[in-house]
Amino acid sequence: IGIDKYSGTWPALGNAVNDAKGLEKLMKTNYKCEFIQTLFNEQATREAIIKKLEWLVETVKEKDNVFIYYSGHGEYKKELSKGYWVPVDATTASTSKYISNSDIQTYVSGIKSKHTLLVSDACFSGDIFRGNTLTVPFEESEKYYKEVNSLVSRQALTSGGLEPVMDGGKEGHSVFAYYLLKTLESNQSKYFDASQLYTKIKIPVINNSEQTPKFSPIKNAGDEGGQFIFIKK
Repeated sequence: IGIDKYSGTWPALGNAVNDAKGLEKLMKTNYKCEFIQTLFNEQATREAIIKKLEWLVETVKEKDNVFIYYSGHGEYKKELSKGYWVPVDATTASTSKYISNSDIQTYVSGIKSKHTLLVSDACFSGDIFRGNTLTVPFEESEKYYKEVNSLVSRQALTSGGLEPVMDGGKEGHSVFAYYLLKTLESNQSKYFDASQLYTKIKIPVINNSEQTPKFSPIKNAGDEGGQFIFIKK
């Protein structure tokens, strides 16, 4: 999902669709990825996004792996202690057209996949974690990949915690997306898991922006300590 063409209260963005399309191309070219669905700009309404999430809940089987990417505006309502995605048809500051992080959490917990990785390049997306969780410590071995592949995972990688994130960045991408794409493109390993991806992008994003990426299992969504694994073609 990538949204640049906002209107009303929400200023247009410059990089979101480019970021999402760059990732789509990379996943098709470099990694085993059988099926991709996209929502760009005017397609990415509140109703359309929720229908896609419902489709995942209804369709995905227990052996499937799911990767969800969102790039667009995010909002945090202090008085509600809640973060939101802002779909293209949200033109005011009312939450009536937003999608809350707790709703996203509910859909992710309902998807029957082996692994689900949510990557969100939006302000305040770190609000999805809510509480302490544990993960299996990384090691470069066949045994490790077998173990984390056998355990269910429901994780999120976000461009920031509870701070605004920057749109402008490098080479037509946000800072977060630039290092995300660069890392996935330069990876030479057959197996490359989400924790390794986070480790590689965390320092350059922090050093070149005002944001701190977060990576953690999504609380109360069924995570058992596994990892989403990117498999090279």
